[in-house]
Amino acid sequence: MKKGKSLLNKIKRKIAISFISLIVLFVLTLIYLNNVVNPVIISTSTAKIRSLSQRAVENVVWQVISDSTIYDSLVNIIRNEDGKIVAINSNAATINMLSLELTDKSQSALSKMGANGIDIPIGSFSGMPIFTGRGPSINIKMLPIGTIYCKFDSSFTSAGINQTNHRIYLKVFSSVSVILPTANQRIDTETELMIAESIIVGEIPSTYLYSSSLDEMMNLIP
Repeated sequence: MKKGKSLLNKIKRKIAISFISLIVLFVLTLIYLNNVVNPVIISTSTAKIRSLSQRAVENVVWQVISDSTIYDSLVNIIRNEDGKIVAINSNAATINMLSLELTDKSQSALSKMGANGIDIPIGSFSGMPIFTGRGPSINIKMLPIGTIYCKFDSSFTSAGINQTNHRIYLKVFSSVSVILPTANQRIDTETELMIAESIIVGEIPSTYLYSSSLDEMMNLIP
C-alpha cells in the first residue's frame, strides 16, 4: 500500500515538474521573442516596409495623375480687366474627387502589398550579427491600419522678371502594422510628390507668396 502511494507521489511530482518546466520554457520563449526577435524584425523590416509603401503609393499617384494639364484643373488664376492677378483659388470639387480616388487606390495597393508580406532570413531571428541575413526566409505579414489621407502643399519661387514658378505637392500619409510573434508594430509612412507646376506670368499678391492661404484652401475638403 505504501509502495503504491509512494509510486503515485513520484508520478505526481514528475508531472508537476514537467508542467512547471513547460511553463518556464514558455515564459522564456516569450521573453526571447519579445526582447530579441521582435526588435530584430522591426529594425530589419522598417526601412523595407517604408520603401515598399512609398513605392506603392507613388505608382498609384502616377496612375491617377497622368494628365499634364492637372495644374489647370486644381488651381484657378483670376485676373482683372487689366490682366493683373487678383486671386488664386483652388478647385475644391476636383481636389475632393482626386483625394478620394488616391485614398481608395492607395488603400488597395497597400492591402495587396500586405498580403504578399516581406521575407526575412531566419538567421536574423537569432539576434546575432553573424547570422543576420542568412538561411531560408520567413514571410512576415503586414496589415494596413487606420485611414490613409492626403494633404496638398504648394510653393512659389521666382522664375525670372515678373514670372513665378508655382509647384503643387501631394503628401500621402499611411500606416502599416507588422504582425510580429508576440505583438504588432505600427510603421507610419509619408510619401511626398510634386504633382503639378506652372509658370505664372504677372505679379502675384503677397497673400499667396508669403502665406499658406492657398494650401489651406486646397485642404478644406468637405
